[in-house]
Amino acid sequence: MNNILNLQGKKILVTGAGSGIGRETAKVLSELGAKVFMVDLNRDGLDKTEALLTGEGNIARVADLTDFGSLHELVKGIIAEAGAVDGLVHCAGISSRKPLNVLRPEGFSKVMDVNFYSFEELTRLFTKKGNMNDGGSIVVMSSISSIRGYKAKAEYCVSKAAVDAFVRCMALELAPKRIRINSVMAAEVLTPLALKARETNAMVGAADFEAPLGPSEPYEVANTIAFLLSDATKTITGTSILIDGGACV
Repeated sequence: MNNILNLQGKKILVTGAGSGIGRETAKVLSELGAKVFMVDLNRDGLDKTEALLTGEGNIARVADLTDFGSLHELVKGIIAEAGAVDGLVHCAGISSRKPLNVLRPEGFSKVMDVNFYSFEELTRLFTKKGNMNDGGSIVVMSSISSIRGYKAKAEYCVSKAAVDAFVRCMALELAPKRIRINSVMAAEVLTPLALKARETNAMVGAADFEAPLGPSEPYEVANTIAFLLSDATKTITGTSILIDGGACV
């Protein structure tokens, strides 16, 4: 039977690959035949992810994505070593929980730097001529926080709303290059970050997501990302796919 998620020979960069959804995505893409370029701030996490991958030609790079001045050299180095890529997946991200009375511009800047500005800059660099092959695909992790409000989560919600607005704009700008761009709006995904958030929520008596089908597993998100990267989705662009267990119904 034909496997519509065949990624054989494709070269795909995954940020936040040292843990959680990024790690699971790197693993799934590798199993589907892709060469995976992993980027994370944590070397130990990258080493653990790399040990899970199959095939040859995978690359791991330690990088601080909020050091925007260094991203040009990061992209340049990957292209020089491996050639033009076929996909970019931005899983790197941070969360926050602050009520209005303690919000400050610098707090917004920190969350925006990781969740949005680094993604914007990587998209700009990888879509330059010769850096991404025709038919390339870009996928970014968003959240249902992009379209729903939650107490004390303004910084995070705003950052994810920015991501989805950017995706819609870039879908139009990148279409002439035959490059697609989409986001995945997740609710609770059972990653170490989410489990830590559960503990914090319990301490302050807050609850974020009430999904009828319960939380999602990282592999579900990774499979959806693989679908959006595959040739099975050549005309899906500017879209945000919900993986929320029915939380937004």
